[in-house]
Amino acid sequence: MMSRLKMLDDALRPAVPKDVMDEAKHAAGADPCWIAMLGAGHVVATEGPGSPDVATGDVVYIADVAPREA
Repeated sequence: MMSRLKMLDDALRPAVPKDVMDEAKHAAGADPCWIAMLGAGHVVATEGPGSPDVATGDVVYIADVAPREA
């Protein structure tokens, strides 16, 4: 099953390494997850809960990745 990818910050899309994108898509097969940039500039796939609405200055949410609805 393919996952749904919703970019939240298109300008940061080039900063997402392919392996992080692949990891997020794989993880989203079961549960929604996020691709985020941490304060140190590291881009990671992370489990929820999380929300761009409550992000602090240390976390920038780049994408929301979730299972594709049937």
